[in-house]
Amino acid sequence: MEDLSSAYKGALVPHLVAQEWISMQSISDQKPNFWVREKKQSSAEVDLVFTFQNKVIPIEIKSGPTGSLRSLHQLIEASDHPFAMRIYGGEFKIEETKTLRGKPYRLLNLPYYLGTLIKEYMEWFVLENT
Repeated sequence: MEDLSSAYKGALVPHLVAQEWISMQSISDQKPNFWVREKKQSSAEVDLVFTFQNKVIPIEIKSGPTGSLRSLHQLIEASDHPFAMRIYGGEFKIEETKTLRGKPYRLLNLPYYLGTLIKEYMEWFVLENT
């Protein structure tokens, strides 16, 4: 297989990134957290959440360079800060974007291979943009 993005309809990559995150936390008692909103006919799930400086920052893991971020948008709408991260099969970049309801936020796009550096990049991202 040349690209893991399509393996098991994209389900393998989020699992691998979460396992990397768990392995990086093995020397502490911090475990990965995620966010779920359950509503009739409108549930939402964010793959990981990262806490830094009293901010709960959503992290979506996508199997390719594109994809909807609807669940991430819902958590951003409820947040008091403009930070989010996407780990995906694309290039490193920072986007100024908006939720579906129009709330502006900054999206840090991190390629898969930087998955073990989530903490370092998130801290840099928040501190540089505060």
